[in-house]
Formats: sequence, structure tokens, C-alpha cells
Amino acid sequence: DYNNEKYGYKNYIDVDSFVDYFLINELTCNYDAGSLSTYIYKDTSGKYKMCVWDFNSACDAYQEQAMPIDEFRLNSGLWYQMLFMDIDFTDRVVERYYELRKTVFSEEYLFGFIDDTVDYLGSAIDRNYNKWGYTFAKDYDLLHPAERNPRSYEEAISQLKDFLRKRIEFMDENIETLRQYSAESKTKKYNEVSD
Repeated sequence: DYNNEKYGYKNYIDVDSFVDYFLINELTCNYDAGSLSTYIYKDTSGKYKMCVWDFNSACDAYQEQAMPIDEFRLNSGLWYQMLFMDIDFTDRVVERYYELRKTVFSEEYLFGFIDDTVDYLGSAIDRNYNKWGYTFAKDYDLLHPAERNPRSYEEAISQLKDFLRKRIEFMDENIETLRQYSAESKTKKYNEVSD
């Protein structure tokens, strides 16, 4: 009864919040989302909303291994496995992705935001390096395998942009494949539920 008018998810969640949550976490490969680092709240409208937070393992910064950028993961996780069975939800995700690609998911916007942030930080970058610069040293590898570790601030910025460029390319080419999870052959047994 996931999409049942009386009992379905639309009665309980702010759908747009769940759509945006999915997209921002997929864009950044933040796969703690939806399972470990997850915060949900219920506002005055009475519906549950997702809150984006905790991106320490996003954008290929997960310590134990590189995160694959050529797959979607959240769609098979908690809540989303059922949400993607509904073609309406899936369509909203795909349409919202295309909408965001014209604005805040565009390379122009994202890279401009990164560059503007670097400019804003200015001399704070050097002060931070004086305190924490040892993290760029070869004997202080936090990421595994070791070749994933940037050796300078500039390399870290370049690595972030390269990650985003590749991830956007994958999502552009594959966002429509999410529709397979709403196919009747996939959802039939769930759609046979009745009141």
C-alpha cells in the first residue's frame, strides 16, 4: 500500500524533501545518508522532512575505499526502495534533477561556488595549513588506497572538481535508468495490496 491514496507515503512525508535529499546525496556519493547519518524531522505541516547533513565521507572522501561514481545507491536503501516503486516519485526525481542541472547542479554554479569560497577564505587557508598542513604529508594518509590523498590544498580543490565533473557526467547519462525501479514487473506484487 506504499502508493495507496489512504495509506500511502504521500500522507506522511514531504515528497519534495525526499526528492532533494536523494539527489544531493547521490550527486556527492554521500552514502552514509539514509542509513547512518540521517536526520528526519516533522514540521508544523505534520509531514516528515529530510535534512541534509554530515558530508565528511562525500565526494570521494570516504576513508576506507573510493566510492564508485558510476552507480546509484540510495534508491535501494531504506525508504527509497519503496519510494522508487512509485512512478510518480521516480518521475519527480528525474524531473527535479534536470531542473537542478540548470542551476545549482551545473558545473558553472558548483565550480563558481568552490572558487568563491576559496576567495572568501583567503588567508585563513594559510593559517589552517600552518596548523593542519601535515595532513597533506605522505606519512599521514587518511584515505585508502594512498594515491587518493591530495598532497596540497590546490590538489584537494582540483580533486573535488574532478569528482563532481565525473559524477555529473554519470548522472546526466543515467538518471533515466532510475525508471526501471518503477516498472510494473518490479512492483506488481506490491501493487496487489487492497484495502
